[in-house]
Amino acid sequence: WSSDVCSSDLIIIVSYNDEKELEACVASIKEHCIDYNLIIQDNNVNNLGYSKGVNESIKRGNAEWVWLLNSDAIVKNSMTQQALIDRFSYGLQVGVVGSMQLDPKNPDRISHSGTTKCFPSGSHSGGYVSMGHGQIPTKQKWVNGASMMIRRSILSKTGMMPESMYLLYSDSSFCYSCRAAGFEVWYEPRSQVFHTLKVSKGITEWHKKDMIAFMQKWGITVDSNGEFIKSREFEALDLFP
Repeated sequence: WSSDVCSSDLIIIVSYNDEKELEACVASIKEHCIDYNLIIQDNNVNNLGYSKGVNESIKRGNAEWVWLLNSDAIVKNSMTQQALIDRFSYGLQVGVVGSMQLDPKNPDRISHSGTTKCFPSGSHSGGYVSMGHGQIPTKQKWVNGASMMIRRSILSKTGMMPESMYLLYSDSSFCYSCRAAGFEVWYEPRSQVFHTLKVSKGITEWHKKDMIAFMQKWGITVDSNGEFIKSREFEALDLFP
């Protein structure tokens, strides 16, 4: 499904078994966003996985700003979209911008205000709005793909989302590719969505498969004691944003 509006902003939602959440997400887009083309990749028909679903949707549009939005994310207000776009005006070096994510059951609680480590499992910064946490735009190693905007023109250097990662890790891997290509990844607190970080941190089949794919891409191996050995490239990218 997609609209036929000529736009400057492409919004992509990969949908799978989430009719109720998707309806609420789309309603929030219609209420708060302007000048966009919405593409919904319906994985209920042919489950391409998250990363390939995103890539196929990117190919269907031509807008410079590509906003990846989870189906269970709710756009908070009219600033959510515009603040992401505004951050790109800081220079052509800005390649990816991510939103603040708030707990829909407790809007004071910030579930994502940037990140710390991405491997072997991603860790998010958080806090509370009432305590002034997460209010400063900052460069990041990576941002969560639940609300992440990409400058289309960087894709010729970064490549698309890594399809070897079916469901997990592709957002962090793409951000690392962005930085490896010389671009910056930013967290923008004026852009806010309501979103529950509900992906299990436990070891699932897809977690293990996608983790192995991430390791292969970034040259991470395991020694005889089960300790991870990181490549020089990954170590350098993992040191500072």
